[in-house]
Amino acid sequence: MVIGLQELMKVKDQKEDHKIKSSWIIVFFALFILMGCKQNTDHTKSETSTSTTMEGQDLPTIDEVQKAVTAFNKVMVNPTAELMETLCSEELTYGHSSGLIQNKDAFIDDLVNGPFDFLSLEAADQTIHISGNTAIVRHIFLAKGTNAGEPVDVRIGNMQVYQKGKDGKLRLLARQAYKLPS
Repeated sequence: MVIGLQELMKVKDQKEDHKIKSSWIIVFFALFILMGCKQNTDHTKSETSTSTTMEGQDLPTIDEVQKAVTAFNKVMVNPTAELMETLCSEELTYGHSSGLIQNKDAFIDDLVNGPFDFLSLEAADQTIHISGNTAIVRHIFLAKGTNAGEPVDVRIGNMQVYQKGKDGKLRLLARQAYKLPS
């Protein structure tokens, strides 16, 4: 009878262990869900605080962003270092569809002195999204030009990020081009 009672106690202990483990799983699952909700709440607060920090600053409009993109594209066709200096942020990161990444100085030098010469440039299917003092522009970058004297047609995807400074001017902060499917 003692052996039977010990076996019964073991089974009872195993059932209690299983219940405890199941309870912990439920507790961890509930915490996981709450943490996810907390992250979503914090994200919203982050967006709100970004808007608040821009208070008093004149935020960009769609029209201003379109004008900045047009001005930038015109200077790409007839580049001068002085004009590019005014249109680009000091922190510029300029990504090409080839994977090459340039800072402001390298980009301007390459544009002004490099082998590629833009003859025309168009930004097709353009969309603009504004968040605080930053604008995200997407378009199809269509260009005709020459590369080391040889004619070239360019059709790539393009994303640009413009940021409005405290001086009220929009400047290109980042650009990334990417190859489009054929």
